[in-house]
Amino acid sequence: MDLTSFPQHYKDNLEHYVKEGGGLLLIGGERQVYKEDQKLDALDRALPAKLAPPKSPEGTCVALIIDKSSSMEGRKIDLARLSAIGVVDHLRPIDYIGVLIFDNSFQWAVPVRHAEDKSLIKRLVAGITPDGGTQIAPALAEAYRRVLPSKATFKHIVLLTDGISEEGDSLDLAKEAVAHQVTISTVGLGQDVNRSYLEKIALTSGGKSYFLNDPQGLEQILLKDVQDYSGSTAVEKPLVPILDHSAEVLDGVNIASAPPLKGYARFVAKPTADTLLSIDANKKDPLYVRWQYGLGKAAVFTSDAKSRWAQNWVSWPGFDKFWINITRDLLDHSQSTEANAHFDSTSEEVQVTYHLGPDVEVPRNPPTIFVLGPETFKTPITLEKSGSRVYTGKVRVGGLHGLFRIRPLVETKAFPELGLYRENAELQHGSNPRPLQQIAQFTGGRFNPPVASVYDSNGRITYTSLELWPAALAAAIALTLAELIIRKWSGLRYLLHRS
Repeated sequence: MDLTSFPQHYKDNLEHYVKEGGGLLLIGGERQVYKEDQKLDALDRALPAKLAPPKSPEGTCVALIIDKSSSMEGRKIDLARLSAIGVVDHLRPIDYIGVLIFDNSFQWAVPVRHAEDKSLIKRLVAGITPDGGTQIAPALAEAYRRVLPSKATFKHIVLLTDGISEEGDSLDLAKEAVAHQVTISTVGLGQDVNRSYLEKIALTSGGKSYFLNDPQGLEQILLKDVQDYSGSTAVEKPLVPILDHSAEVLDGVNIASAPPLKGYARFVAKPTADTLLSIDANKKDPLYVRWQYGLGKAAVFTSDAKSRWAQNWVSWPGFDKFWINITRDLLDHSQSTEANAHFDSTSEEVQVTYHLGPDVEVPRNPPTIFVLGPETFKTPITLEKSGSRVYTGKVRVGGLHGLFRIRPLVETKAFPELGLYRENAELQHGSNPRPLQQIAQFTGGRFNPPVASVYDSNGRITYTSLELWPAALAAAIALTLAELIIRKWSGLRYLLHRS
């Protein structure tokens, strides 16, 4: 589902739910729309990742050239119309779209325009009917003429045909197109196409060529091609999940055995978020990312959980375990308690406060809680109910310093264990310079010298001893070996000469 289609009050309710201890999971899917001028809202604040900017934030210009000759009648033209509508659905309002139809001549079913009024554009595409012959070159030239002056960052043309046509000057046009950053892809339906001609146009202009005997896969091919050359947030290609670091939520899943996903939506993890899984070794985009938000937790899975991208995952043995673990991880935090402890220096007491979560059952009697500290300190603390869901307590620790643990006799989520460290008073004050000055003066040193002069000897000489015998012994051995070689050299030279 497109996040931008959520009503604002619905987003506000979701944020409030998570803050109060709920769990939120967003499964990305392919219909995410990035808006450059979109303001930060409640849902954006709650989620640990945000949509990545598309490849072309200034917009993309797409021209679809559709063969409407008589041979396209029936199933082919129906699928061609559906494919064009699918492309329109995935364009942003800042993108440009044009649909040019041709037979022996050409005409604009949808003149090049912003993809804002998608309902109107779809109605115009739905009205395309087949008739006539096949003349590709004039239609290609017309589409290029209209796309070229566009101010869009990416300019892309897709030619769809099931027939054979005279080549004309199409290859020269393709060369000119690549020089002006206009790419052309070609789609051939059936056997009666000039395969070599279509391949040359695509290759020369920097586009891609596709050939389908069965037009059933046309919509997916056409949409994928346009997305590859546009600013879509979707990435559709087989990619294996990458484990960033292990966590309890992945226990028993065996993520290393997970099959490739067929795509994902590009998100960017926020600075304090925890990315457990990423995808695409080159980009390292997040696949599963989570964080704590208020008393609850929110997470984003950037692929999907259905047959479009997760087709191989549905039959993977770890699929059910993965989603069960994620659900439990998010819902466990719906019953959390906010607890804190601090030391009151006036009364020398450790004071604790527990704010029970909204879904935590309020106990009839609070549990027995002990304060454990240094020097075998162990004292029970009495909790009193100071609010509808608030409990407080205190215990005097006197002059003890160190780590204090506040824990219930029986473990409970309503009253979790706390820790408090009280520093020694001496550690809370700065250094005493007088003893340091005396030490420096007594040893002939300097007190607090400038950094640049730390290694300055100030004319002083320090004597030290150095043992030279290891080096002398090594030199004697080396000289002895050298003398032996020199004495025996004439004999060795004679033997070498005879051999």
